[in-house]
Amino acid sequence: MRMVIKMIRYGILSTASIVGRFIAGIKESQAGEVYAIASRTVAKAKEAALQYDIKNYYGSYEELYEDKNIDVIYIPTVNGLHYRDCQNALLHHKHVIVEKPFTLTSVEAQKLFDLAKQNQCFLMEAQKCVFLPTTLQLKKIIEQNMIGDIRYIELKAGFPGRFDYDHWMYDLSMGGGALYGSATYTIELMQFLFDNPHFQIDGSCIKCPTGSDEICNFQLKMNHQILVSSTIAMNVPLKNEAVFYGDKGYIVIPNYWKSNHLDIYFHNGETKHYDFPYQSEFVYEINHIHECLKQQLLTSPIMTPARTMEATHLVETLYQKWQEDTNE
Repeated sequence: MRMVIKMIRYGILSTASIVGRFIAGIKESQAGEVYAIASRTVAKAKEAALQYDIKNYYGSYEELYEDKNIDVIYIPTVNGLHYRDCQNALLHHKHVIVEKPFTLTSVEAQKLFDLAKQNQCFLMEAQKCVFLPTTLQLKKIIEQNMIGDIRYIELKAGFPGRFDYDHWMYDLSMGGGALYGSATYTIELMQFLFDNPHFQIDGSCIKCPTGSDEICNFQLKMNHQILVSSTIAMNVPLKNEAVFYGDKGYIVIPNYWKSNHLDIYFHNGETKHYDFPYQSEFVYEINHIHECLKQQLLTSPIMTPARTMEATHLVETLYQKWQEDTNE
């Protein structure tokens, strides 16, 4: 019988820029604490520990894996290293939360879920957007048919100037590229909102000199009834929002991956606003993780292995198509 974890102790694997926001969510949850942080050098780990008020720090990932006081390891490392780092954490019998994208291939994803089950460890892909109050309200609006039958959904995300061409985000072998970076937000949001729809996927991209996709657009046909268009750009400032179009009106969600409000515009001229202010957009996801651990679950009933596997496969499928197009 596995011991029920009370105050959940986290180990943070890396000092990536996202770490501060995840730590803020742990602190806000009041059910977990950050026990230690690790980097590839002691100096960087110590600097992060001082910045985030963490008592323990390590100059290697191996030391974090071996710390018996840690219950959960959070992995926000380079996309292409998620498989390696998650595998190592699971082999040390740690529960693991892996930032999106979970892995670069569906074969890798399946191996990790199999390993987690074998070692009786909880494993989940981090996907904060499906746990947000805004997203939960959006799901209610859709289920209540408030804007009628939805026929078209458009999502845009742009983050120009954030990375130089020598950054790993422009290296496909390390999981760089616009699609790897943000496609799972679209796919997994649709999975959640429409209760695991049937997907057909297609898309195209423009590659930069490094060979990675600097801007891409992909389409999902859901249940042969709804068309979803998602554009992700690393080179132009798109309007970051999702718009759901129904035959009675439409819904606008700014910054859909971390949104704190949404608006409905009805065709009769009426409008409706929903506001969900938060301190940390990660706290809702973290509360869910804690509930799963309290129930001694090995997987999340929301961010299920099946959803992660499907999202990984769809992204993998598009990259294979784009590679074949390049070779023609």
